[in-house]
Amino acid sequence: MKKLYNILKIICIVILLSPLAISWLPVESFLHILPGEIVNSVFFTSLYSSFRELSITLFATMLFAMLISLILGYLSVLWMRLGAVFANILNAVQSIPAILVALFCYAPVSGYLARHTNAASAVMSLIVFVLAATVTTLPEAVRSITIPLIDLYNRKYSLSFRSYGFTKMRILAVLMNTAMMRSTFRRVAAGILLKTLVLDCSFGFIIQLGFGSYGTPAHLSPGALIAAHRDALFEGGNPVLFWIPSLMLVAISVAFLMVLNEAREENA
Repeated sequence: MKKLYNILKIICIVILLSPLAISWLPVESFLHILPGEIVNSVFFTSLYSSFRELSITLFATMLFAMLISLILGYLSVLWMRLGAVFANILNAVQSIPAILVALFCYAPVSGYLARHTNAASAVMSLIVFVLAATVTTLPEAVRSITIPLIDLYNRKYSLSFRSYGFTKMRILAVLMNTAMMRSTFRRVAAGILLKTLVLDCSFGFIIQLGFGSYGTPAHLSPGALIAAHRDALFEGGNPVLFWIPSLMLVAISVAFLMVLNEAREENA
């Protein structure tokens, strides 16, 4: 029964994440089946592009943030004094609101974004945002890896490793591959994805409101699409243009929450 429940949960997560996967299919294959009275091709193309860029942002941030978190978490336990330095730096970063971190990261490249073509600006904007999102997710990610790793290292069975002459570096390498740590990595990855999703949509929404039709920086985001069609909720508008990207974002968020809760239950 539990196996069937797990299979159904995986299927549910895949379905909820399907908007990210569909965004990589040829857009032309969907345009001819769209009812024109509900959504037009321009809106659908924008929707398609924003979720494609969102998938790139999520994947790149998770990959980059997980790599740094694993390294910092490992080094923090290997050398406790270095870990204390990392903790102080990350606590300082965590005290700054994530949206401000993103805006501060864009400040040095704002001139570049304004002077270059849309394609070049879009690439630079994506790189800067991934770096900003990585910075904002690191404090909790590193802490979530370091705490259980220290707990595992201090347990009694790690004494047997030391009795056989294993170095601390080797013991930590073995512990990083335990079932508990693998479950922790899944939880950390889901947390990074969820935080990045929220930051991406919040940042896109604010940029769209602040810059309007100028679109600087060139940050494609479902949040920006929602902001651009917020007037669709008023009289005479088409509410579908607002609710389609909103509901898709809700579905993706629920999928990440399901993975996050599952990993927490495994560690409990």
